[in-house]
Amino acid sequence: MKNYIHKIIALVCIVTSAITPALSQSINIDSLFYSDVDSVALAKQVEIDENTYHWIDTVEESTYATIDKHIRGMKKRYKSIPVLANDITASYTKEEDKIRAIFIWVSNNIAYDCKEYHNKNKTISGPVIKSNDNKYERASKWAGIYYNYASKVLKNRKGICEGYSCLFYELCKASGIKCEVVTGKVKKEKNGKFRYTSHAWNKVYMNEEWFYLDVTWAAGGCDEKVTKYYKSFSNKYYLTPAWRPFKTHIENPKQTKRRNELVGNW
Repeated sequence: MKNYIHKIIALVCIVTSAITPALSQSINIDSLFYSDVDSVALAKQVEIDENTYHWIDTVEESTYATIDKHIRGMKKRYKSIPVLANDITASYTKEEDKIRAIFIWVSNNIAYDCKEYHNKNKTISGPVIKSNDNKYERASKWAGIYYNYASKVLKNRKGICEGYSCLFYELCKASGIKCEVVTGKVKKEKNGKFRYTSHAWNKVYMNEEWFYLDVTWAAGGCDEKVTKYYKSFSNKYYLTPAWRPFKTHIENPKQTKRRNELVGNW
């Protein structure tokens, strides 16, 4: 398939300025194809400068040893995002420690949903968004979609990249941490060739600076056919300054902005 057409694995479809009188109550998160010139241009630019770009470990993993041990020791099963967020962050006052605690909990407790990845009909229930709804009403309804989806991931203890990202986002939101879901592409190698696939990750605002993190890739990985998940934590996907691009991840800024504006991140 040509580079300019990619399959979205995402919760929110691209929204244009013209909204139909009432959107469906069932939101399909994996059936839309879109043409994305911006992402391809960004991907090519990263390809050109690839040797310069790399992940940055802002802090050594050992720095968080006490937090990591405490969070991984939490065995209670949760159904409520606010209750979970409170229990994860209750022992910490620093924003950085809270972000780390949430990151470790999600990476330690959520498995990649290989079955959902191959599902051709990924749908969740959502509210009717009317043409006369103002932006606050629309944001409230879309925020409900995010929350319900994240709650489903929490209940099932598994999800695709969108699920990891939405759950991390909701836990940060419940903890008073400024966070966004990021949409873009990731570069993967297969049979000696590189290809770009759609992906979702997060960024958090801390110490007056935005940082990327990818809890999906930090948690582990799947076999080549995405039929089996292997849990294996990687610290290198935790916090890298947004001003320095990744080698493997290319954000689509316009689409990310649209997505976050839907839920009221203005």
